[in-house]
Amino acid sequence: MTAVLDAPVLAGPLTFGAAGANRVVSGRGSFPRLVVLSFASDVPFRWVVSLPPKRLAAIDAGGTLWIFEITPTELQVLGRYGEVASADGPPAVAALGEGRKAVLAVSSEGRLLVWSEGALRAFDVGSPLSRLTFPVPVSLETKSWDDLLAVAADGAVLLIGGLLSVPRVVSRVDVQALPDARITVGSIDGTTPVQAVVLSEGTGRYRHGALGDKLEASSLTVIDVAANALAVRIRYVVKAPAVIEDLIPMVAPIGEGTRAALVMVKSVARQGSSVLVLGWREGGLDTLAEGPALGQSNRWVHVIGAADVTGDRVPELIAVNTPHIAGVLVAYERRTTSLVPVAKALGYASHALGSRNEDQAVLADLSGNGRLEVILPRQSRDVLAALSLSNGRWEEQWALPLAGAVQSNLLVDDLDGDGLLDLVVADRRALNVFLSVR
Repeated sequence: MTAVLDAPVLAGPLTFGAAGANRVVSGRGSFPRLVVLSFASDVPFRWVVSLPPKRLAAIDAGGTLWIFEITPTELQVLGRYGEVASADGPPAVAALGEGRKAVLAVSSEGRLLVWSEGALRAFDVGSPLSRLTFPVPVSLETKSWDDLLAVAADGAVLLIGGLLSVPRVVSRVDVQALPDARITVGSIDGTTPVQAVVLSEGTGRYRHGALGDKLEASSLTVIDVAANALAVRIRYVVKAPAVIEDLIPMVAPIGEGTRAALVMVKSVARQGSSVLVLGWREGGLDTLAEGPALGQSNRWVHVIGAADVTGDRVPELIAVNTPHIAGVLVAYERRTTSLVPVAKALGYASHALGSRNEDQAVLADLSGNGRLEVILPRQSRDVLAALSLSNGRWEEQWALPLAGAVQSNLLVDDLDGDGLLDLVVADRRALNVFLSVR
């Protein structure tokens, strides 16, 4: 049996709050034919999201929220709000109805920040929010505006309504979520329309610290989401001494068909990390497949996403083994209950040691040749490379030198409205926008 979930393959603009966190973007670009726009800054940008039409929102290392408009010749500053946001969590973009959008962030005091139509407002929603993550927009019923799912400072998961007026908590469940966990959304059991997934029950029994602290999850919690109501559906617990060394339980297709599974990283002392795939089976979560362990403590694997990168219509799982050391880009195939490596390439770094940013790699057809590429930094982290998989080998298609090491997430979207995919990334000196050209 190759899969058991009925959730769809998720693809679209890669921005924080995308339902399943699978880092796959649909569309095509023209790289390496491109136009470059840069905005210099003494304080590096940490996070950037797309704000249609033709706008960006970014948070820098000092917690300043920036709103940019993309013109043909420059990035124009529309708004700058100094030191208002937590720099530890990214912003997100939510729908307000009638085509309007809002930028969401969390303040250093745990208040909800909402920017829309040139105004920034701060709300006490009834419970302080975790400043290490961000509220996830979720569309419920037939409303044209979003509600929000958020991790509270006390580890509860919150449903926040009233985004059009005064946002307030309308439901909460106490699940002991990790303070830096990212909520993902999908139909995990294949029948409940909206379910939230979050890593929970922190433990210090595996003290690697690859993702910002030495607290890792010992369980994963699935929550049923309805209008004005949250309810815990099930909790999956990993057996000690294992932990879930991840922040984002990814919803992604694994193996034949278009059904999806939950993908995360499991780590065990003296064995290191392996990729764990869970699916819904007989009323609960069960292991569908697992990859080989890296064989040594404090050796981590970074899962990028899952998609068909070979053209055989079967999704491969793409990851980087030991991104902080050797940086081996790996494509895995699912074969019954195992994830088997089928292609490797040495010398790539999709994550910085100690960072909570797991979004410095993406799968997209930026070259416009009809094949998905993996876009990620080389080991030096000052060059972005695009690799495609053909005949069992990874091959670089193009590379973009930067003025310094990658500091932000990678954002891929049609930023200027011309129908082509573009790329945004910040290095130590500037926020860089690479626009495809016709």
